[in-house]
Amino acid sequence: MKRCYLILTLLIISTIFSSTSVFAESANELDKKLNELEEEKNQINQEANEVESKVSETEEKINENQEQQEETKSEMDAINSDIENTQAKLQAKEEEIATTNKKIAETEDEILKTEEEIEELKEEIVALKDEIKQLEEKIESREELLKNRLRSIQQNGGSTSYLEVILGAQSFGDFINRATAVTKIMDSDKKIMEEQEADKEKLEENKVAVEENKEEVEEKQVSLEEDKEELEDTKTSLVAQKQELDEIKATLNQQMDSKETLMAQLETKEEELHDHKMSLAEEQKIIANRDATLEKAINEAKKEKEQIEQFSKNDEQNNSEVAPTPSGNSTFIRPVEGYITDWYGTRGGTHYGIDVGNASAKNGGDVPIVASASGVVHSSYFSTSYGNVVFITHIIDGQEFTTVYAHMKYTPKVSAGEVVSQGQTIGYMGSTGRSTGPHLHFELYKGPWVSVQDGRAQKTIDPLNYFSY
Repeated sequence: MKRCYLILTLLIISTIFSSTSVFAESANELDKKLNELEEEKNQINQEANEVESKVSETEEKINENQEQQEETKSEMDAINSDIENTQAKLQAKEEEIATTNKKIAETEDEILKTEEEIEELKEEIVALKDEIKQLEEKIESREELLKNRLRSIQQNGGSTSYLEVILGAQSFGDFINRATAVTKIMDSDKKIMEEQEADKEKLEENKVAVEENKEEVEEKQVSLEEDKEELEDTKTSLVAQKQELDEIKATLNQQMDSKETLMAQLETKEEELHDHKMSLAEEQKIIANRDATLEKAINEAKKEKEQIEQFSKNDEQNNSEVAPTPSGNSTFIRPVEGYITDWYGTRGGTHYGIDVGNASAKNGGDVPIVASASGVVHSSYFSTSYGNVVFITHIIDGQEFTTVYAHMKYTPKVSAGEVVSQGQTIGYMGSTGRSTGPHLHFELYKGPWVSVQDGRAQKTIDPLNYFSY
């Protein structure tokens, strides 16, 4: 908080605790004091408005953070969907590649078989060519024989006929012999002609078969090679597509990692904002309690003014009309019996007080907590961080101090605005709020209590340096 708290507390103590000086002041001095108190009250109201503005700003940031989280979550869902789709496509591509590899292997097997067939066909073609050569030789030999037969007929004038040979027989036996010879000759000529024609037909058939087989095998080989080349191209394309999908998936995974990091940061930031909001809520409560305390001080000052005016009117000076309130010792005492479990300034400098434990409290006993010095309770309530907590303002040798007693077991025994004496029981050791076991967390401020954001580290001091033994 600001300087006004020091002035405020000084004025409170001067009006409530110091009975010997009240009647020494004139009505004008009290008017001046009232004006100062009113001015401080206005400053507190202004600070309350500033804290309210901070609360609204924090709530706005929380809403923005939550909207960003929703947007990030939506983006993560979209990326997850893309990853799933990409994974499905990758699986499909892998299956296509596996199918294509299988087809390539089958085609290679067919090519091998075809090559074997080609080799067998080549052997058949060689055999057919040998047979064609033999047929051509036989045909050529028969052609020569037929040419000689024709040449013989021509040399004989072409008038000889089988009939003349038969009719020139000298006897019946000779006729039979000649007829038989003629028949054999005619059969031989006919057979030669038939064989010649058959061999010529077979020769043509063999030639056609050779060409057809050769053409069929060559076409099949070309077709298989083309199929294999096409499958290889398909495989290359599929591998390229798979690589592209792998890159897309890697990019999506990277985006997801980035979004998850952002989400974690947003969640951490939201938690910090909620903590800040709770801290501001505590600050609002403390300001409200200080405002009430200030109002009490103003009323006390007005009463004193009325008393002075009344005594002035009656020309009387009677100090007994205002009951004095003891201000207590000028030093602090230990607020609880026990042993130190955590020192001031530990945890990287973020432990702003000391922790005191007690075996009896651990066993469920009630260990009293007392006011470390006389003063005024300006806050007594439950905090999410401090648990059941009491704040007391003290004026010692003209200097304002604030003590904080946190994690009390029960609801505190004192309320805001109550005047307490040094050593007065204000509560019992407990483990409420953010605590891992029964203990008293005790803080000492030179000046008013302030939040972490407003510079708590600069305002707190080590209580052990101020305890009297």
